[in-house]
Amino acid sequence: MYVLITIVGLLVTLFFLAGFWRGLQNAIAEYRSGAPEPTDVPDYGYGSLAAVSVIASAVIIAGVGFSPAMIYAGPLLALVTAAGCGLAFFVEQTRA
Repeated sequence: MYVLITIVGLLVTLFFLAGFWRGLQNAIAEYRSGAPEPTDVPDYGYGSLAAVSVIASAVIIAGVGFSPAMIYAGPLLALVTAAGCGLAFFVEQTRA
């Protein structure tokens, strides 16, 4: 299981860094364009996803008390969270 977590961790790290690099390039391009900062807030509706994340965390924390094997679910959940943050850079809408 350690090998799996390490491999997934390396893949997620590369994915996050690629997304972060894309986000950095978009931010620099937007700054150089000189366009005024938009004031509208997009309505993405990620509230339900945040609630699912909290529930998943609580289930994993409680699950460790029932099965020691659940201790591996914590790092995997953290990796999924990091992958989601990296994905956010790729789905970001860029202004044309």
